[in-house]
Amino acid sequence: CGFGFEDNNYSRGTTGKSCYQRNRRAFLFVFDLAFETFMNLECSNVVFTVAKKQLLTDVSAVINGGLVTALIGPNGAGKSTLLKVLAGELEPEAGDVQINNQSMQSLKIRDLASIRSVMTQGSQIVFEFTVKEVVLFGWLNEQEILWDVFEAVVKSVAIDNLLEQKFNTLSGGEQQRVQFARAVLQLHSSRGGLRGKYMLLDEPTSSLDIANALHLLSVVKRLARDGIGVAVVLHDLNMAARFADRVILLNDGKVIRKGSIEQVFREDVFTEVYGTKIFVERHKLLDRLVVHS
Repeated sequence: CGFGFEDNNYSRGTTGKSCYQRNRRAFLFVFDLAFETFMNLECSNVVFTVAKKQLLTDVSAVINGGLVTALIGPNGAGKSTLLKVLAGELEPEAGDVQINNQSMQSLKIRDLASIRSVMTQGSQIVFEFTVKEVVLFGWLNEQEILWDVFEAVVKSVAIDNLLEQKFNTLSGGEQQRVQFARAVLQLHSSRGGLRGKYMLLDEPTSSLDIANALHLLSVVKRLARDGIGVAVVLHDLNMAARFADRVILLNDGKVIRKGSIEQVFREDVFTEVYGTKIFVERHKLLDRLVVHS
């Protein structure tokens, strides 16, 4: 039983059929590996300066499909700036940004929006839109809205009870959840599945209570399992340890360390970067690293 499909014995008996199935699984596995190699969002050697102040210095980062990558670091480290560069909202003065092996700058705005969604901090909406209308801003498909998809999204984010309320009457935390639902719906509205698509979230839990923060990040984790590549700015290091697959630690516009939780969460590194004594230890009951000071 070779790797190729030229052996047609699968049509003449169980053994041949089993051979075909093994070949098919092997082929799909190799195809998936090749797919994942080309499908990511990355920047290389990026430099970004505002008013003669360099906010990013020679920064390289990769957001892989199917993984949650947390951007962490102290205030002013460059996390939000890096997220905006990865989103295509800021153009670096040096370096390169690519999405699925294409230059970010070569894509039209609509094409870019079909494969990446962005949730920024403190989005302001002037007009008196309802929650339902704000979420539907994310629906990009010009064809008829698929209401079953819409309903599934708002229920997953637990805002289905807010749909008829005016967005501007909501609390800050409720507004965050609505904007998150909009970003999720955006990726579901374009053609194709969720693989090869990306969600960029800037402090999505900053106004949420602990229960809603855990719920939102659980949804993020499920979306990543469905194939979406997620980059999320987080200040809560324990949330990052719990939900992130990879971490990029920034300080003063530079990447200090990147990799898995185990590789990045180091007491000596955190203590130096954050300027205060920080302890990192493995919690026996939770079986994960926890951070405290």
